[in-house]
Amino acid sequence: MSLNFLAHAGTRERHLKRQYKNPLFAPELREFDEQRLAGARYMDDNDVAEFTEKFHLLLAEVAELKPNEGSEKMLDLKSRLDESYELCSGLVGEHLAEKEAIVKLVNVIMASIRMGAQGDAEAEQNLQEEELARKTHYQLLSFPLIADLLKPSSPIIREQLVATLLSESEEAISAAFQLFDAEHCEQICQQAELLLKNLDDDCPQAWQRFRWMQSLVKQHPEIA
Repeated sequence: MSLNFLAHAGTRERHLKRQYKNPLFAPELREFDEQRLAGARYMDDNDVAEFTEKFHLLLAEVAELKPNEGSEKMLDLKSRLDESYELCSGLVGEHLAEKEAIVKLVNVIMASIRMGAQGDAEAEQNLQEEELARKTHYQLLSFPLIADLLKPSSPIIREQLVATLLSESEEAISAAFQLFDAEHCEQICQQAELLLKNLDDDCPQAWQRFRWMQSLVKQHPEIA
């Protein structure tokens, strides 16, 4: 029996889809029924409901900001908006409106903070670096894999990380490798090679992705 997966699935269903009939994962993980898939969808839908409730409360807090609000309060709200963007990126559906709203609100908050930092060269430099890091992080989150890996209760356990990466596109692997230091990237490559050599299947695509991982390790700033 073939299972049908959502085009914009949530974290749990997405990980089940990775494992489904995939020889990179343990045999007991490759096969499951509609009941297990339905359970994953139910929990993913609960994530959407929980996010929506908390996000509306956060928007209400932002709306109550005073013109002369202290930077500490604004930075706290900015941090929580960043967290919301990260969570939103892993939910069922695309949630483009929510992401756009978060980006606009963060830009408004950061503009206010920058005005308060005018004349302080060190503070201005820190804000520029923070903005660059945030934009990079948001770009990484365009890959669902990143949201799955960063989710506090991620379904991707440590023992499944290598198989998961070998199941992804080269672009997604490149994004994921930015989350790890050089030593961890090298360990992933070693474990990936061992996994592939012990498979009964040839898995040419997985071998190609392994070679891509090797090239990324060579380019890692801590190694190059």
